[in-house]
Amino acid sequence: MTLVQAAARWADTINGWYALNATSEELVEVYNRYFKDREAYDGTSYASMFLKEADGSFSPYLDTADREEMADRVEELRGNPPLPTYGDLYNMNLANKVPVFVKED
Repeated sequence: MTLVQAAARWADTINGWYALNATSEELVEVYNRYFKDREAYDGTSYASMFLKEADGSFSPYLDTADREEMADRVEELRGNPPLPTYGDLYNMNLANKVPVFVKED
């Protein structure tokens, strides 16, 4: 899967969770600005570790952390603050983004 194809799937996921109307073009820009050259915790490519398949193609799937960060970065590109978070009541951390549930007709 190419970056453009994966970005379209990432946009679907992000829009399903947060109703941002993010576009694949925005997600390609987010990838290129914030993820492309990032290193993972062990110094390897973050993208290779978390956003790509073993063959080097892009994964259509996002884990929670990447979904939340990409949504925040879309908002940043738009000149908006990051999405709101909700408190983790067990240890009182602001940990997760608040999903938007859109009622379908």
